[in-house]
Amino acid sequence: MPYKETPKMMIIRGLLQVIVVYILCRYGDMYGYQIKLHIEKLHKRKIPHGVMYTTLKRMVRNGLLTSYTKEGKTFYKVTPDGRDFLRNHLYILDNVNEIIREILGYCSVTFEKQDLGKE
Repeated sequence: MPYKETPKMMIIRGLLQVIVVYILCRYGDMYGYQIKLHIEKLHKRKIPHGVMYTTLKRMVRNGLLTSYTKEGKTFYKVTPDGRDFLRNHLYILDNVNEIIREILGYCSVTFEKQDLGKE
């Protein structure tokens, strides 16, 4: 059966680069699997390996992260451009947060609770 992306995964995929930079800024350099575990803890769902490693490679290529090898593992580190990227997304995140609160407020009145959360 082919992989089917859930609505929740679609949202996370859109935020994945922001989440990766946040995690590395907050906790320091990590290798890919450590980053993946942190995201899964926040997301409460598994992130496909391909999604994670494709995102990390793209972020290195775009200058948001650098990578280096230590003890046979590839570690990732936020660059100054990566910090700027996170800083520039603060307004967007705040705006999205307001939109989400409005949607949740509407849905909590309009739909029964049992209908919410279905994917």
